Amino acid sequence: MGSRPRHLLLALAAVVFAAQAQAPASEAEAKAKFAVTLARFVQWPAGTFASESAPLRLCVLQDSPAVAAAFAGQRGVPVAGRPLAVHLLGPGAPTACDLLFVDGSAARSYAVAAGEAPMLTIGALDGFLSRGGMVELVNVNDALRFDVNLKALRAAHLGLSGQVLKLARQVRE
Repeated sequence: MGSRPRHLLLALAAVVFAAQAQAPASEAEAKAKFAVTLARFVQWPAGTFASESAPLRLCVLQDSPAVAAAFAGQRGVPVAGRPLAVHLLGPGAPTACDLLFVDGSAARSYAVAAGEAPMLTIGALDGFLSRGGMVELVNVNDALRFDVNLKALRAAHLGLSGQVLKLARQVRE
């Protein structure tokens, strides 16, 4: 593992294990940083993006000013050589996304499309994996942790670094 991937993996570990949920703004920022950092360890299938410079489209389903501000602050951040385009969504159907983040502040009536589109889904609410989500953020003793649904990842033809899987609290087949 080169220096850059190791640095990114350490950053992900720092976000996962040190994210304190003391104030809504800091929790929202931790969620946004986690999603962006995790995206750097995802392998999308060939042909997912229109060009080498096409942005990575992150859609955020939320109903929270703090979450909206935290994710909006990530616009333009480079992710695997691509600029990050952030689309803030209220309750309703997401637009075309490469990564969908469903926050707990969003309406509870959502469904994660279990299809073959290569879209990574991350949710910060209980039961997200059982609804077809791929990564579920969990607050454990005021630390942000995550669980992974490998079956959902594989169905979307996405890969996730083995090093990231080692950091997961739980990996479901």
